[in-house]
Amino acid sequence: MLFEFYADKQMEDSEIDINLNDFADNLIILIKALLNDKNYPGKHEARTSLVGMGKTIIPQMHELLASKNNLLRLEAAKIVELIADKRSVPLLISLLEDSESDIRWTAAEGLINIGRRSILPVLKAVRDAKNPNFIRKGAHHVLNSLLNENEKEKFKTLLLSLNDYHELGGTVPVEASKAIKTTFK
Repeated sequence: MLFEFYADKQMEDSEIDINLNDFADNLIILIKALLNDKNYPGKHEARTSLVGMGKTIIPQMHELLASKNNLLRLEAAKIVELIADKRSVPLLISLLEDSESDIRWTAAEGLINIGRRSILPVLKAVRDAKNPNFIRKGAHHVLNSLLNENEKEKFKTLLLSLNDYHELGGTVPVEASKAIKTTFK
C-alpha cells in the first residue's frame, strides 16, 4: 500500500514537471511552492508573488489550466482568479464544467472578479452547455453577483432555472437565449 502511494506521488510529480517543462526557473519554484500543502506560509508567499507578476504570467497559467493534475489546475485557477484578466474569460467558463467543484467555484469567482464583461460569455455558455448540470451553479453564482437588481428581476426565470435545475432546468437554454437577444447583444 505504501509503495502504491509513493508510485502515485512520483507519477504526479513527473506530470507536474512535464507541465512546467518550458517555464522559467523562477516560475517553476513558485508553482511548486503553491503545491506544498505542508508549508502554508510558503504557499501564500508563492501565490502573492505570482499574482504580483500580473498579466505577464497569464499565458503560463492558462497552460496549467489544462493539466490533468487537479491541485495544479486549482492553483492555476486561483492565480487567474486573482489577476482577473479579461483574456481568461473563455478558459474560466470552460472550468465551470470541470469535474472538481473547487475548480468550478474558483472559476466562477474569477469571472466575477473580471466583472460585467463576463456576463455575455457566461450566458452563451449556459445556452450552449453540453453538461448543464455542472455549469449551472457557477453560472448562477456569476450572474447573481454581476447582474444589477433590474436585470435580476428581468431574468428571474433564468436565475430560478439555474438555481433549481431539476424542476426548471429545461428552460435554461431558452432563458439564456432571451437574455442574450434582449439585453446583451
